[in-house]
Amino acid sequence: MHRDGPFEVAMEKMNPNSAIKIKTPTEIENPGSYMESVRANVRVASGKWFYEAKMNSYGKFHFGWCTKNCKMETANNYALGIGHDMESWGFDTSYPAAFHGSNTVQKSYGQYCNSGDVIGVLLDLEAKSISFYRNGKDMGVAFTGVTPGEGLYPCATIQAGQKCAFNFGKEAYKYPLSNAFPDVRSLHINLTKDQQKKLDNVFDHYKSIGIKLSESGETDDIIKGAGLLQLGQDLGQEDDKDPVLLLVAFKLNARDRKVWEISRPSWISGWAVQGAYDADSMKKKIKSWKEELVKDANTFKLFYFFCFDYLKEDKTILSLDECLLVWEMLGFTQKKWPLMNNWIDYLKDKKTKALTRDTWRLFLSFTQQYPKDLSNYNVDDCWPTLLDEWVDHAKNPKKDQKTSKGKMEDDD
Repeated sequence: MHRDGPFEVAMEKMNPNSAIKIKTPTEIENPGSYMESVRANVRVASGKWFYEAKMNSYGKFHFGWCTKNCKMETANNYALGIGHDMESWGFDTSYPAAFHGSNTVQKSYGQYCNSGDVIGVLLDLEAKSISFYRNGKDMGVAFTGVTPGEGLYPCATIQAGQKCAFNFGKEAYKYPLSNAFPDVRSLHINLTKDQQKKLDNVFDHYKSIGIKLSESGETDDIIKGAGLLQLGQDLGQEDDKDPVLLLVAFKLNARDRKVWEISRPSWISGWAVQGAYDADSMKKKIKSWKEELVKDANTFKLFYFFCFDYLKEDKTILSLDECLLVWEMLGFTQKKWPLMNNWIDYLKDKKTKALTRDTWRLFLSFTQQYPKDLSNYNVDDCWPTLLDEWVDHAKNPKKDQKTSKGKMEDDD
């Protein structure tokens, strides 16, 4: 789950000069003459997120999500609303319609909404979709293919004379989605000040182990080196083949620093979203994350993909040694996949130095399509060349031997 921003979510004007009034951090009123837009001070880039917006008047509202490049700022253009540019996705409660990239109707969607209605807004960045709910009733998927870029912000456009209020999880939701989506998250982080302080203190502890300012002169606000190794041990890492630290990097989405470094923003927002703030709660999370990898195929797939992208840093390939280590960490043994030893031996004999991103990803699909043997292998399937060559070798080992023998005779 990747979330950036303060623990307390608040709405902000898109146009600083607009007439819109932010009465409390989450209560909005538009006493002006034009449609005005607001967005939250928090953005998300992965995971499932939900908020509710209550219409406290009958009028035109757009609710949805936007990128930082959304330009709903022109106070004197009454026609502009969330969803009218390519940087936002919005549901118009009065039309009703779903908008993305145009101010003309692209898609009739949803139901007419009235004063007192509660609009639920679900962003599912795993499915790349946005859905809306009216008083707890699912109106269906409004948008697919949603890409977050650097992150998406909750946002809204409010017609002149209208008012509404948002709930980002600080209060109990009127119509929660926890039954249908147990892994959906609230944008508001419900940690007490004492818990927030503990989380900061834990970071400072491991930072001090990893960075000795008097010796290195480093001032970066990060956990690295010995601090990260100590963190792994304290969280129950059994040995070098235990994926604890990779799991932490994955769940905290620690990609804003170099590999094996965790910044304070990633640490604070990552653990806070998970509801963990001290060693005991973090250990419990590690245990549940490991169980999730076994039980949830989609989570395993996302983690498997993450490992390559995280470890390769700015390269396009990952060394074979790192690939072998991660496969072992993730349980790719001969017992799990009977062809594993044959595959590894082939890579070593071929003196393969590294794997590409496509080969890494498609290897997982390959093991799922051929879980036991290669008897039903289809030569017309599109697999990376390295996998095709290995299959040919595995099914015709004598062919390789003859080729090698012929080459030796030619050399003589």
